[in-house]
Amino acid sequence: MRYSDLHTHTYHSDGTRSPAEVIDVARAHGIEIVAISDHDNLAAYFEIKTYADSKGVALIPATELSCAYEGVDIHILAYAFDAHDERIEAKLQRFRGARQTRGRRIVERLRALNYNISSERVEQLAAGGAVGRPHVARALVEAGYVASVSEAFDKLLRPGKPGYVEKDRFAIDEAVALMRATGGLTSIAHPTLYPDHERIVPQLLDAGIDGIEVLHPDVNAEWREVYSNMARFRGKMLTGGSDDHGTVKKTETLGTIKVPEDWIGAILERL
Repeated sequence: MRYSDLHTHTYHSDGTRSPAEVIDVARAHGIEIVAISDHDNLAAYFEIKTYADSKGVALIPATELSCAYEGVDIHILAYAFDAHDERIEAKLQRFRGARQTRGRRIVERLRALNYNISSERVEQLAAGGAVGRPHVARALVEAGYVASVSEAFDKLLRPGKPGYVEKDRFAIDEAVALMRATGGLTSIAHPTLYPDHERIVPQLLDAGIDGIEVLHPDVNAEWREVYSNMARFRGKMLTGGSDDHGTVKKTETLGTIKVPEDWIGAILERL
């Protein structure tokens, strides 16, 4: 039996690890199937596919899509699509461009409030990947305005805080249609983190999402059971992952979640 982690991030989005580090740390924990699910971005997959093969790790094409549903920001994990399909790259490029613009607008807002950080530095911290609030937060920590990334979010970057700027998102049906057209499958990331999730999650499954991430650091045993039963009842798949971001978060999680390969037959069949 092999084990997988289907939710990891690198410095190509808002993590701190390189793609090679993700593969090495996963392997060290006995994980042989990995999805690097950077936000709106496939750079890590193309960078690391050959290396993963050489290490005996099955690398699944993946990305985490920012979607909107009834005004709520929902994250949808997409797996095993054709990574070379131009339709995917065109869509993701559009969202990366919007993120870049949003990152600059956040910096402008903060500078107007006398937080003297630069867009150039924020983009350096993004290392060529999709610019996100975590990069702005790291710039604020570096400049000494806050003690931690989480303090930056709590004080300045969450919705309703002075540095927050709305972002472009996929509509759920747009994400579902894109993945169906390119051979991929979708799963609801960290289902318990959304307001009113008990009502929203079943509606997302009925809207065509293929599964639920039931193994995740923020999904407790009680909700894991509820959502596992809900998925099985609807003939949907169960997925899981550590949502590892390297040192951005207080605890490093890579290696803590191990999804048995027999859960994800539908994904592996598509590889």
